[in-house]
Amino acid sequence: MQLAHSFSAIKLFENCPKRYYLQRVTKEIQDEGSEASLYGNRIHEALEARLKGSELTTETKKYEALCFAIDKLASDPNAELFVEHQLTLTENLTATSWFAKDAWLRSILDVLIIRDDQAIVMDWKTGKRRPDFTQLEMFALQVFKHFPDVNEVTSTFVWLKDMKMDAEIYKRSDATKMWEELLGRINRIYQAADSDNWPAKPSGLCRFCPAKNICDYAQI
Repeated sequence: MQLAHSFSAIKLFENCPKRYYLQRVTKEIQDEGSEASLYGNRIHEALEARLKGSELTTETKKYEALCFAIDKLASDPNAELFVEHQLTLTENLTATSWFAKDAWLRSILDVLIIRDDQAIVMDWKTGKRRPDFTQLEMFALQVFKHFPDVNEVTSTFVWLKDMKMDAEIYKRSDATKMWEELLGRINRIYQAADSDNWPAKPSGLCRFCPAKNICDYAQI
């Protein structure tokens, strides 16, 4: 079975294999997005536009100081700024394009600054502060593969609601162990596919699930 992966897809499977199956394998259901996700998309778009030279919207003017700080980091003559940057790997962990047939692992980095052998990654979060550092690890692993001169990645969640941050520093020397852990999680998806076993995992998330009307286990 040809499957492409991302942090959100892995979390979808771990939260409920049945929803993953219906949404990403058979594609019987679609996630139309909630009010919260639509808000998040709007904030992301405004910050992207600002970092590419536009002005912030009325809704996002409060983030000007944050954007100015990023501008300052990127003003270093040795620095290069990427915004909403798509990074994609094949199953052999080589770089490819986002829509390529061999695209296997995809990540979008809200902010990426490359400076000499170091990188800074920032990921905007508009919801409650619940860090899952697997996502930060995945960003670092993508950077190591796409930028072979980078040896250290500072990967950060920026919680826009209360302007807090959670950051981790990842070193290229630790990448092998990080890949082992990530690939172990991805392999559980293939095990489910091989056995065609996609059990539902009822939880408080059921009421938000686009499959709740066709799933016998949904807690409505």
